[in-house]
Amino acid sequence: MNRLLRLYPAGFRQDFGEEIAEAYREATQGMGRRVRLREAADVVGHATRLRLGFGSAGPGGRFFAAVAPFALAATAAYAAFDLVETAANWYAMGAAGHGAPLVTALNACHLLALVGAVVALAGRYPAGVLCALAGAAGGSLADPLLPTSAAPGWNVVALLAVPVLVAALPLCCPPDLRPAGRVRGVPGTFALVVWALLLVVVVTVTDPLGAGRLLPWWFGAPAVAALGLAGRSAFVRVHTPARLLGAAAPFIALPYLSGWFQAQDALVSLGALAVVAVALRLRRGTGTAAPA
Repeated sequence: MNRLLRLYPAGFRQDFGEEIAEAYREATQGMGRRVRLREAADVVGHATRLRLGFGSAGPGGRFFAAVAPFALAATAAYAAFDLVETAANWYAMGAAGHGAPLVTALNACHLLALVGAVVALAGRYPAGVLCALAGAAGGSLADPLLPTSAAPGWNVVALLAVPVLVAALPLCCPPDLRPAGRVRGVPGTFALVVWALLLVVVVTVTDPLGAGRLLPWWFGAPAVAALGLAGRSAFVRVHTPARLLGAAAPFIALPYLSGWFQAQDALVSLGALAVVAVALRLRRGTGTAAPA
């Protein structure tokens, strides 16, 4: 435990080190290795957030708490978009017998990212975030191996790295500021997962000609559904320009890098975002109270 305590800033360790050590001993006494590893991971995460200034009492922690549900919603929408697109391509590649195993593995990664993000928004936050991150990372590793992948370049690197960064962002949210769960119990979580999968099926079968590549359907429909799952409580926290930018950035970057947004679409979105940010700034300047 002493090694774990050294991860904390010196001042915090001096003030609260004994309390943390006692809480760790109480939580792990008589427990198995799995519990000890989980508690140690919690301590490491807490210490890392404090080192980086992401504690719940600081502005960094509150910023990531406000942005986390939107990052999860963007991860879910992007995974659903990729599932629909790669499912459409799977038939052609499968019929040719070339690259089908890789496409299947890629679809499995997108499915894991989608389910993980939905589970996290439903209320099982740590497990869901880790699953979403694993799915996003697996998809980024598998995508360059496809026969149809583009030649390496900065845009390809960005396309592979940004989804992973977006999926990892919720890890910075302090535990006591995590989004409130939308459902209770395993049956409710399972129902939401089934609902998300059915949405992907509906988007796929209602667009056999691929018009969703051009119209706001393949990404737009899952994005609206994911934001609805995040709920009103997520939007209430977005009351500063910085939080607005952090919440909206994934919904601009991911569609643009994937080719669903053109350059002019991204510019229009950034312009609208700037207008709303100025309005928020002016509203706060008038002294209107806002929740933390």
